[in-house]
Amino acid sequence: MKYIKTKYPNIFTYTNAKGKFYYVRKTIIVQGKKKEITKSGLKTLSQARSVLSDIEQKAKNNEYVIDKNLTVDTYWDMYCESRIKTGRWAPDTIYNKDKTYTNRFKERYGKLKMRDVSRHEYEMYVNDLLKSYTYHSVKQAYGVFNAMFNDAVTNKYLDDNPIDGIYIGKSSKPSKNKRLSLDEFKAWDEMARSILSDYQYTMVRLTYLGLRRSEVAGLKFSDFIKRTDGLYTITITESRTEKRKDGKALKTQSSRRTLIADSKTSPLIDAAIKQSYQIGKQCNHILSKDDFLFRVAYDTYKRFGEPIRVGYLQTLFSKVNNQLGSKVSPHMMRHFFATQGVIAGVPIAHMAAALGHSTHYMTEKYTHIKDEVASNVTQTIMQAIN
Repeated sequence: MKYIKTKYPNIFTYTNAKGKFYYVRKTIIVQGKKKEITKSGLKTLSQARSVLSDIEQKAKNNEYVIDKNLTVDTYWDMYCESRIKTGRWAPDTIYNKDKTYTNRFKERYGKLKMRDVSRHEYEMYVNDLLKSYTYHSVKQAYGVFNAMFNDAVTNKYLDDNPIDGIYIGKSSKPSKNKRLSLDEFKAWDEMARSILSDYQYTMVRLTYLGLRRSEVAGLKFSDFIKRTDGLYTITITESRTEKRKDGKALKTQSSRRTLIADSKTSPLIDAAIKQSYQIGKQCNHILSKDDFLFRVAYDTYKRFGEPIRVGYLQTLFSKVNNQLGSKVSPHMMRHFFATQGVIAGVPIAHMAAALGHSTHYMTEKYTHIKDEVASNVTQTIMQAIN
């Protein structure tokens, strides 16, 4: 086939039995190598110029680099790597997301090309999960998988997301009850006070202020500043989890916040700080302001003087639960804190800041809650429950 140049670069004409046509040929560089993009059978010059413009735009957007035949497994690995390298996922997030993907989706969809995932089949599968799992669990799993597909669309590996916005019905499995009435809380708190040491009770009581159990385990001496009125300012700077036993990071950026302990919690903090320093002396370990506050307090234990286990707070909750036949968890105290705050009339934005939530209620000025606001939140709520 003989191609004749036109006055437009990369556009040619040719003739066959059906007549005269235009032909576009554009050489681009893909991953350091030349690649020729062609299109023939174009009937008009304007059509040829439009095709050339489209090729140039796709080259500019790196669309010719993209492999649209990737399997779900392959893209999941790419997606995770991107989240890890950019710091969007903490180690615990990586573990939990990958666990969800492996347990719910890998076997069924891992070897499929992403573009071959059927919306109808996927919707049927997700709704079938409702027979075995709660609505919240299924919705959460769907969210993990859907986020990956949205990422693929954003990065142009998919033209659209075939599973976005599917219908999810109702589950036959009841959701866990995370609500705690004021009477139930007071009975639980009374039992905790009676069977736990003051040192242990201080850890438990800090969850009443909306702290996550990982945040209680991650508290350092330097996080506590005693004010002139005797109350403690607590700045949440680190958290410790099974994947991050040495701390270093919080769940999200908005998790970094300041709280003011109430008049009953502050004396307990005073005593806990003194006891921790005493434990350090017994172990011949001079604790610094950068050390974790709560230590293993039993001198008969092998780990005496070391930071408490990440799961120790759950052990204390279980100890109280066993006495009452209840199933209260540290996380339920965050729900309770939020509920009591709303009942007491604390503004939602202030509550979100106190809990370290990044929500649509939040504005930038509340990211680091002011002392007077923090004091108002904790004092209002603790007065209601004490």
